[in-house]
Amino acid sequence: MRVRSVEKGTTVKKLAALVFVLAAAAPVGAGDPGPLTVREALAAPFAPAIEVVDTVSSLGSLAGKPQTVTLEDLVRFHGHPCDGLLVAAAGMAYGLRYLFPQGVVDRTDLAAEVNRSACYGDVAAYLTGARHRYGSLVIDPNLGDEWILFRRSTKQDVQVRLRPGIKPPELPVLERRLKQADCPPALIARVQELQRTFALEVLSRPPEQVFEVTSSPGHGAIPGAARPDTMKKGCPCATGPRRTPPPKEGTP
Repeated sequence: MRVRSVEKGTTVKKLAALVFVLAAAAPVGAGDPGPLTVREALAAPFAPAIEVVDTVSSLGSLAGKPQTVTLEDLVRFHGHPCDGLLVAAAGMAYGLRYLFPQGVVDRTDLAAEVNRSACYGDVAAYLTGARHRYGSLVIDPNLGDEWILFRRSTKQDVQVRLRPGIKPPELPVLERRLKQADCPPALIARVQELQRTFALEVLSRPPEQVFEVTSSPGHGAIPGAARPDTMKKGCPCATGPRRTPPPKEGTP
């Protein structure tokens, strides 16, 4: 009985220690909503959905029917629904309206210029079809929360900027602090909270209230070259010969 008593006491102490460790590891403010989800972003009143058109194959003509790109597609490509991705998507979608007033975006006809943000670069590549290896996706570290879009066929360009006062001023300060820190739970939670609020604020307002769109002075030369898999986009659509299905067994 004495041995059992010792084992029981030891077990209780181990459980108590485990509870303490788990409690210490729990994020400060564990009741906060956490990072923004794709579902929440898609439900926002002004979540962008962009109709795009591409070539039907690597040496094919331009497709006759557009496809729709949503925030969910961008998140799958980028990896997570962060504020940078969502805000850049809303801003670039707004700018593309000016280059394609008819509504369908030709991704074979575009170039883009963004800063070094992974979020901004991924949105630009996905929405415009521009690629760094062809020089059509330019990385300019001097750019801020702004994106420059070029349309080759019309020689038009627009610069989309986040309006002053839209981004919480505390956010970039805390992001820099977090990058230099280890893994402080309270700071991580606060940064996620600000990013979430910022992204939902942008997606909940008409884009003209959030972004400024102007012609981009000094960017008359369209960067890079068109992608080689778009060189036959002007060819007539080739349907190919019709294949006659083989006769069914027993059919004369």
